[in-house]
Amino acid sequence: RIPGQTMEDKRRYFMGNFDHIRLQLTREPRGDRDLLAALLTEATSDEGEFGLVFMDARRYPYLCGHATIGAVTTLIETGNLPADGPERVVIVDTPSGPVKTTAHIHEDRVTSVATTAVPSFVYESDTALFIPGLGKITVDTVCVGGFFVMVSTREIGLDLVPENGPAFISLGMSIIEEANRQLNVEHPTRPGVTTVDVVEFYDPGTDDQGLGRNAVVYGESHLDRSPCGTGTAAKLTLLHSKGLLDVGTPFYNQSLLGSRFEGRVTGTTKVGHLDGVRVEIIGSAHITGVHEFVLDPRDPFPQGFLL
Repeated sequence: RIPGQTMEDKRRYFMGNFDHIRLQLTREPRGDRDLLAALLTEATSDEGEFGLVFMDARRYPYLCGHATIGAVTTLIETGNLPADGPERVVIVDTPSGPVKTTAHIHEDRVTSVATTAVPSFVYESDTALFIPGLGKITVDTVCVGGFFVMVSTREIGLDLVPENGPAFISLGMSIIEEANRQLNVEHPTRPGVTTVDVVEFYDPGTDDQGLGRNAVVYGESHLDRSPCGTGTAAKLTLLHSKGLLDVGTPFYNQSLLGSRFEGRVTGTTKVGHLDGVRVEIIGSAHITGVHEFVLDPRDPFPQGFLL
């Protein structure tokens, strides 16, 4: 058991006492910089069935949509969460708050999981940010659990194609560094959330099928392989705030790999004094293996390494 009355308590306890486990699992040779892990804990709310603490090679994200989809899928398909019928509602406790998920099931396999993210909001719009080697760009700051800097590809002159992955990584890490140097952010109801941790590059428009694309960078130069659940929610939040996406209209977000999440704004709300929205994201996950990790006491790199 990880001590703590809330998931944020558990996150902080694990961070302060077991960070070596994060390092071992998210760095080479057992993991890599592009891995995101989700630690399963007991629930902390009356409605929750389990809790998740998220971690990557650099930090402990407050929320991760695709990891939540993966955890629900894994627990149902391995029989650790009983499921009878075509749908199974699961409340997952996270450091950002409870997340409602609905697993869609066919022949004992989870075909998709719908997640209703915690309320999200635009914190600042059309902010100037100076990036060394690039110059001044205009960005928006959106919060979905944690803070995102949203950058239109028009600002940087890069197409959202796999070949530009290294350029997105390099530029993304520079933008995160400069955003934390030049911008001041603070969640209106969670005072400890005060840093920009993610940058999302997005195409400024959608095609006539409601399809858009993105590239999300965070952690230790991590380029998300998925469309990013929280990143998709951030994009929908931004589009809605600019009057470009109505409540209930489906939107399909595509990663550099071509994988897609479906999303929609389901309603409006308030987060402290700020206008916010609720967003539903639908995606799928697949079990790739069951792993047993070993730490040899003679290992010269007991906490792993990054190159």
